[in-house]
Amino acid sequence: MAGTEPRPEASARPRRIRIARALLVAALIAVLLPLMLLAFIAMFDWNRAKPWLATRASAALGRAVAIDGDFDVAWQWRRGDGDDAAWSPGLRLRASGVRVANADWARTPSAASFERLEVDVRALPLLWHRIDMPTVRVAGPYIDVERRADGSDNWSFESAGSGPHAWSVELGDVVFDAGEVDVRDAQRELDVHATIEPLAAPIAFGERVEGDDPSTRRDVIQRVGRAAAQRLRDAAAEREQRRAERGRPVKPPPYRFGFTAKGTLAGMELTAKGRLGGALALRRPEPFPLRADIDVGSTAIALTGTITNPASPDAIDMRLWISGRNLAQLYDILGIALPNSPPYVTVGRLAGRFSPNRSALRYEDFAARVGGSDLAGTLAYRSGEPRPTLRGDVESTLLRLRDLGAVVGAGSAEDRAARGDRTKQPAGRVLPAQPFEVEHWRAADADVHFTGKRVIRNEEQPISDVDTRIRMQDGVLTLEPLRFGMAGGRVDGRVRIDSGPHPAKGSVKLAARKLALARLFEASDGLSKSLGQVNGDIELDGAGNSIAAILGSADGSLKVVMADGEVSESTIEKAGLNVLNTFFAKLRGDPPVHIDCAAAVFTVEDGRAVADLFVFDTENARIDIEGAIDLGDEKLDLVLRPRASGLRMLTLRSPLRVAGTFEHVDVSVEKKQLLLRVGAAIGLGVAAAPAAAVVPLIAPGSDEGKQCAPLLAEVGRKGAKPQAKPRAKAATKAATKAKGARK
Repeated sequence: MAGTEPRPEASARPRRIRIARALLVAALIAVLLPLMLLAFIAMFDWNRAKPWLATRASAALGRAVAIDGDFDVAWQWRRGDGDDAAWSPGLRLRASGVRVANADWARTPSAASFERLEVDVRALPLLWHRIDMPTVRVAGPYIDVERRADGSDNWSFESAGSGPHAWSVELGDVVFDAGEVDVRDAQRELDVHATIEPLAAPIAFGERVEGDDPSTRRDVIQRVGRAAAQRLRDAAAEREQRRAERGRPVKPPPYRFGFTAKGTLAGMELTAKGRLGGALALRRPEPFPLRADIDVGSTAIALTGTITNPASPDAIDMRLWISGRNLAQLYDILGIALPNSPPYVTVGRLAGRFSPNRSALRYEDFAARVGGSDLAGTLAYRSGEPRPTLRGDVESTLLRLRDLGAVVGAGSAEDRAARGDRTKQPAGRVLPAQPFEVEHWRAADADVHFTGKRVIRNEEQPISDVDTRIRMQDGVLTLEPLRFGMAGGRVDGRVRIDSGPHPAKGSVKLAARKLALARLFEASDGLSKSLGQVNGDIELDGAGNSIAAILGSADGSLKVVMADGEVSESTIEKAGLNVLNTFFAKLRGDPPVHIDCAAAVFTVEDGRAVADLFVFDTENARIDIEGAIDLGDEKLDLVLRPRASGLRMLTLRSPLRVAGTFEHVDVSVEKKQLLLRVGAAIGLGVAAAPAAAVVPLIAPGSDEGKQCAPLLAEVGRKGAKPQAKPRAKAATKAATKAKGARK
């Protein structure tokens, strides 16, 4: 019928047919394309794609990549095997004879080469220009790691790709096989070759097997005490318990490979052996077990623990044992400046994150034995600019001053040889002449709080309750405040050495109060029964690159005063050389003699200490001393003038001359040891300024002032011995240079 409209059902039918056909075509494409892709992957000769792939890999790394062997690609729906398998469609690339070119300045042509290389690549991330490689398996690897003195290295790759179309790379687990590694680092003077071989069978973490060398561990534990090792084990058990309570227990996988290494570090022979796991997880925080025994020169290091994800705050968790001849030798190994020391051992836990330019490590709950001294505490190390820093707290229950002598280069020839110190002390010199290693001072900053319960100078004269803050900032070493107890009194002060100028500048300021004379000389006959308290001040500033040089150029003052004390009569008689009176004093039981006042004041200029006031006054005798002590040449020239009161039989009235060097003192009569004891009793060697200078050392309102006031007033009226005229600047500089040349 004309004008009849088509029915809606008739017009909709072709549309539905077209939609159905389109859906069918889309379904066929969705099915056929993957099948065609899979068929292409399976049937294509992928060796024809090696040039293209090598070119793309070279562009991505900025370094030439070659594939000398076969190359194959396979499709996989699941990644992994067994229960750990995960549905993750992707590709598995297999290649043999893969080489990555080295930097043009490197010693070997290849930075890395692999007999076989197998890489899993997830498919979907490729759509976003992201190469996600969850697993990489390498067989027969050779890795060359090199760094030059200027800091350039061969592991920093410069990709040619950039912009929105650049590809990013993500790496997961690295599963390796037997291979070799070369490490050459000009900055650390390190040149080591390591070989990795599979174990005959996996070894559980913590299991001891035949062939393990526990000598370092055993030696350390025997010297620091088994209690220290037990504390570490208890702390580790507590950490595991906390992890288990949080539902995150950590069970390290077994060891699967053994390794050996040999080479040199800073001119010292290096050997190492140990075990390690078989897969390094770079994406997930899974522990990688490591056990090693390392010998570098005279230093032995043993470690056992795990390494996890470098981005994790607990990337390293190691138990560490170290023994060596000298702590300072750890600078070449760890890059941390430590002082000279006697032979030492230490055990502790090393934890934290170790990565270039952002390392943060803690040496926790450590115990150490340094010479005859013990140390314990926790230290934290953090890398950064302009220098890394070392902070922490260290305490000691027993510290021997003989062990501290190594810090300033002191000690006998045997002590220096034991710690590997090749510096020879100049013949006939006593003051430490070992140069400061100032270049190490600028390698790192430090801020360490040290406390010591008991410091042994000798068994009769311990120092107690040491409390100081040791800081190294931009090459400036300070001990401030420096506090300790001594002979029943207290010593407070500071020490500062600035390595910036050349030569270094040093200063010391100490104030001693209420030191008991009897306790200062408990081992001395006669003086051990003395009474009285000694006060003193030391202020010195000098320049030089050793303790001897700083003291030899020092300016400042030294002063000591004692009042209202007692000393044995025989000691006084010996000082005056009253032969028969000394004999009679012994017969009478050696009664005490009251000390009215003893004072010593020295002015120090260019290392020469001149006695402005040096007097020892008792109810029976008075001894005036004049002269000088040369700290630079280590010589002394003093004259003792005894003046006895009352009748003295067979008294040698002639002035007594004490001269010679610090090592060999000569006196005018055969009483050298007695004179030295008297010199020590009256504080020979430390004091400053004329009579008025010691007044501040006397407690106001005390009986000391009553006893010393008349003597100081008399000295003031008569006038102190004229001070030596200052030498001309040119002469002083010339003498200083001459002394430096002699040293």
